[in-house]
Amino acid sequence: MSETPPGLRIVPARAIHREFVRRLSAEVFSRFGDYETLLPRMMSWPWVDTDVAEIDGCPVGFTMLSTEHLGEGETELTAIAVEPGRQGCGVGARLLAHVEEQTLRLVPEGPIAVRLTVAGDNRRARRVFAAAGYRVAPGFREPYPGGQPSLTMLKPLVGERA
Repeated sequence: MSETPPGLRIVPARAIHREFVRRLSAEVFSRFGDYETLLPRMMSWPWVDTDVAEIDGCPVGFTMLSTEHLGEGETELTAIAVEPGRQGCGVGARLLAHVEEQTLRLVPEGPIAVRLTVAGDNRRARRVFAAAGYRVAPGFREPYPGGQPSLTMLKPLVGERA
């Protein structure tokens, strides 16, 4: 696993990040559907926490974590994206760790897990998630708007708490 790049910090997204999220979504998610439009809109949804990875103040990646199912002990990683030139350098791994840290803070007790959806043909993303401990979960998921089959992956973070 790559080390965290020097100068990397993760900050809550602000209005100034909306264009970055739009542009990066268009670049990395366009084959899956119109995420260039959807993801910037989701930034204003009250149950979606968007965070941005910055290196020396410049955005290089983002995550969107849905807290809609907190009562069930789960969060859902709705989106994670890293600038193509920064992929493979530890930014994505740090963003995933950040999502897991957030989930542990948000779920006060009981079983805790992070759930995500990934395109079945997105081998690189599936390898990254598997290396971080995510496993394919059973069950059918609707295909992506672009027609790709989707898989649910799940990572239990902690067993029952006392």
